[in-house]
Amino acid sequence: MKPLSIYLLIIVLSSSCVGTDVIDDFVPAKIEITNPIMSLKVGESYDLMYRYLNNVGLPENTEVRWESSEVSILEIDNTGALMALEKGQSEIKVVLVENDEVMDKITVEAADETMVVSSSDKSGTITTTSSYELSGDFSINNIAGGVEILIADNYVASEALPGLYVYLSNNPSTVSGALEIGEVTVFSGAHNYNVTQDDLTVDTYAYLLYFCKPFNVKVGHGEILD
Repeated sequence: MKPLSIYLLIIVLSSSCVGTDVIDDFVPAKIEITNPIMSLKVGESYDLMYRYLNNVGLPENTEVRWESSEVSILEIDNTGALMALEKGQSEIKVVLVENDEVMDKITVEAADETMVVSSSDKSGTITTTSSYELSGDFSINNIAGGVEILIADNYVASEALPGLYVYLSNNPSTVSGALEIGEVTVFSGAHNYNVTQDDLTVDTYAYLLYFCKPFNVKVGHGEILD
């Protein structure tokens, strides 16, 4: 192929997925209690766990402190070990040590039985963030070993985009640290993705992202909502 032809081909491909070199990937840091409970049987203990997502949405180690509003009912130590002492309710908080900010909290009842909060199905709407057509509804639910993402029959995407890929991420602006689902091969109508990974649930990620992978350009996203 002649040099001029190669140059024209690069221009055509690049213009099919236009983006920007400057990406604002800042998101508020957050801590989430990952295994909340509604009640704990009196006399029993339960280990609460958490994860910290930094200001680009990536997991990171950080120092936290656990607090109980009613220590005579439910006490908790700095490892997250919760003990039910007598019947009643208490608010359990996880606090970021570096600034004493309460990052997440749950209300737990000390009762006759332990009840764990189960993850429920979530859903969202895909919207374009470019000049290319991309829209549709979706839902996400837990399956053995991961999640199933169901794209609704109102979904449509432009076939003009080269290398369109879909991801799960906690940052709506970048696929750095995201979980790649795969290349988009369906551009209209209902379809699904079965995604497996250790400890993957509907609560693990906050966004479904569509990126033009060869040029690392965002095309659209859908926030995963309760």
